Amino acid sequence: MKSLVLVLCTIAVFTGCLENKKKEIEIKEDTKIVFAIKPKLKEGNQNRVFNATASSNHQIKLSFKVQGNLNYFKLQLGDEVKKGQLLGKLDAKPYELKVSQANYGLSEAKASAQNAKSNYERIKKLYINQNASASDIDNAKALFEASKAKVKNISKQLEFAKLQLSYTKLFSPIDGYISTKFVNENENIAIGMPIVLLSDKLVDEVKVQVPESFINKIKKNDNVKVIFDSLDKNRSFKAKITEISKFASNTTKTYQVIVKIKDGSKLIRSGMSANVFFKPSFTNTLESKILFVPVNSILNDKSGYFVYILEKNNDLYIVKKQKVEVGSLRQNGYEVIFGLKEDDLVLKAGMSEVYENMKVEIGNLKDLGN
Repeated sequence: MKSLVLVLCTIAVFTGCLENKKKEIEIKEDTKIVFAIKPKLKEGNQNRVFNATASSNHQIKLSFKVQGNLNYFKLQLGDEVKKGQLLGKLDAKPYELKVSQANYGLSEAKASAQNAKSNYERIKKLYINQNASASDIDNAKALFEASKAKVKNISKQLEFAKLQLSYTKLFSPIDGYISTKFVNENENIAIGMPIVLLSDKLVDEVKVQVPESFINKIKKNDNVKVIFDSLDKNRSFKAKITEISKFASNTTKTYQVIVKIKDGSKLIRSGMSANVFFKPSFTNTLESKILFVPVNSILNDKSGYFVYILEKNNDLYIVKKQKVEVGSLRQNGYEVIFGLKEDDLVLKAGMSEVYENMKVEIGNLKDLGN
């Protein structure tokens, strides 16, 4: 009898175990298997790279102060020029004629003034001898003063005519080279029309556009590194931020930053493309943790960007919605500036098939080192 009871108990226990095992298998079959990743910490985490363009620290757009026909202009792009060198000439004949006319008018005015002076002196002697009236001497004096004023006025006209004549020649104000030509020889030139863009020989600046998400992480006098694509890419130039624009571009919503190279090279030319490596001035160590996650892991709704993270719950994981702040899109994914930690488990794919607080199983748990 006791043996029979023992056998029945054993059978009952065994049956219960089988049923529990069956239930566990059924639960696992109903649980969705997902795959997760851990955010990757950005290598050289403190550095951000932006495209830039080299420029001369001194560029001048030259133009004539008078109009005329450009009858001498032999310069070509890239030509080096010296300070004081003649760059171009306008047809000077109309201005030479104005100078000649002013000279002739001045000669006539001086002759008239001399006659008026002689007449005034003669009338003055007659007046002393009471042979001329007060009105006679007053008229003579007025004529003399008017003739002197006319000489002065025409002298100014002559001075202006000579100045305009001098403006028909365009000289280089600095040592440099021709970086842009706006006109060609024999064209009619208006006052103020750009002729050439003159750049000095020293190219020691690069201009870079920085997005608004990063602009407050840098400051003036920060040290940066510059590498030019067309030069030896293993060679980097030390540089420093000298200017940061206070206003964003209306089209790109970026801010212009000017970086000055400390030890430049003659190989650097204006317009060359470069990469500028910034090291942000973080005030909070948490901000320096820039992480990467795959593009597919980043979702967005009315409240902004978010990811699904997986929190451990016994033998399973629970799906949780986590808000994040994203930065730039890179080759290896989106930068996540805030919202994630390095050890978070982020849903890699299948976001449309899960919902918050859903229990899931991670299929690649061993690969994650958990």
